[in-house]
Amino acid sequence: MKNYYTAKEAQERLGLKEGNFFYLVRTGRINKITPPGKKQGVYPRSEIDKFAREMLAFMTYDEGKEVQFMKVQTEDDVKEEYELASLVFGNATHDIPTREAWLKSNPDISFVVRDQGTLVSFIDVLPVKHDTIMRFMNGEIRGWEIPAEDVLTYTPGSEVECIIMSMVTRPDIEPVKRKGYGRKLLSGFLDFIQHLTEKDVQITKLYATSSTPSGIAIMDNAGFDRIGQIGKRVAFEMDTRTSEARIAREYRKILDTHREEQEQGKTHKVSSSGVKNALYTHKEGPGLAR
Repeated sequence: MKNYYTAKEAQERLGLKEGNFFYLVRTGRINKITPPGKKQGVYPRSEIDKFAREMLAFMTYDEGKEVQFMKVQTEDDVKEEYELASLVFGNATHDIPTREAWLKSNPDISFVVRDQGTLVSFIDVLPVKHDTIMRFMNGEIRGWEIPAEDVLTYTPGSEVECIIMSMVTRPDIEPVKRKGYGRKLLSGFLDFIQHLTEKDVQITKLYATSSTPSGIAIMDNAGFDRIGQIGKRVAFEMDTRTSEARIAREYRKILDTHREEQEQGKTHKVSSSGVKNALYTHKEGPGLAR
């Protein structure tokens, strides 16, 4: 058994708590092997050691003050976002006029990460009318055909359904940096979701489709449900009110805590670290798009 770790040894090698370790086992990030005649599983030493090196590289990567998360606001932002999307997805992306029209309907739909001023990652999340979402999910229209008038605003006291239209990190950089950019992007976007909660805006459902292995892996590992397939595109849905995915459970905790604070008249911010930790375990890839 010299080529394997026990569960305890693997946890110590990775520096993980028991719950986090077995979550990675259940989701397939860590490979478990049960030898014939044995009840307890073991874990390949070479795979655990490689995972430990990857974690060390990730933790020691210093993104520095030059890596910033921000909203898309200017024409140059829109142009650079489009150029990165085209680099990753070719012609299967939303053009500049479409992006600009959506932003006029709701200026809080596109977010980017910049490293020393260069755009390296972005996410587009659209709150859209339910009927339009269903047409998109059923393959009746593509993302770039969603009219600007069907993009909703985040009105205080409202419940909205959103489509994750695109999530991209530059593919032409080393994996450790790409993970760092992805972490910064998700962290910033989750802070924005927390801000929506403080405005009494609730996201009830998230939708996405993807035809790329990396995009599909992101959705699977985040706990989205597969609800169909259109050609090569897999359709995903997450009901934040009922899903048992870690993201949804932690999001409900944020909502519950906010409601309690409202009742108690408190104003301090709710921590979204649990949602962030739930998302950071996903597999990294260059992008997810429509």
